[in-house]
Amino acid sequence: MEPVHTTHTSAGRPAGRPHLAGRSGLPTRDRPISYAGLELQVDTGVVRLRPGIRAVRLSGQQTEVLAVLIAARGRPLDRETIAAAMRRGYRPPTARQIGVVISHIRARIGATRILTEADGWWLPDPENVTTVSYAGLCLDVDHKYVRVASAGLVRLGPQEFAVLRTLIEAHGSPRRAGEIWSSMRPDQRPATPEGLRLVIHHLRRRIGRRRIITCDGWRLVEAGDGG
Repeated sequence: MEPVHTTHTSAGRPAGRPHLAGRSGLPTRDRPISYAGLELQVDTGVVRLRPGIRAVRLSGQQTEVLAVLIAARGRPLDRETIAAAMRRGYRPPTARQIGVVISHIRARIGATRILTEADGWWLPDPENVTTVSYAGLCLDVDHKYVRVASAGLVRLGPQEFAVLRTLIEAHGSPRRAGEIWSSMRPDQRPATPEGLRLVIHHLRRRIGRRRIITCDGWRLVEAGDGG
């Protein structure tokens, strides 16, 4: 049986606003800055993507936004904080347009390289998160994303996250509806344990139907195993 791997990192997220060196509020512009598999040359707008080095060029405005996110080193930033850290000549007319700029960056470097939640945008770094993993699934406990082998990152709702975490921590052993329901926070539970059937249905659609099988409850299996 495949073991469950739990990863904890000692590096915490910095408190307060990101440290953005240089008179412009951005990092020094004559040498590259890097984080989470991205290396950005600020003065040219060229960003190199790892693994499998690939380079793309960003506009000046896109470069400024990405530099701010790199300097934050994984801490979520809201649109106002990002706009304030940009040089005036590159700021959009309103902070609301930061989301549009980020959409364009995602189109250039990949949608899953910049993640979002209620408190803003951040760059995910697999080496700087707490994860639990089993059967080809790696669950980001901090941000409620799951990395599915050969399918990339999938964002989960609160109920889906709670159910999947319980199944991952079960190491492939079955968990009944009552057990899963009791392990969930009261504000995340369906009204009754029977309501978990719908949560499981949605979760299967997100991560792959064959990854969760029904037996004496539900359990995780490797994709393609177990029928």
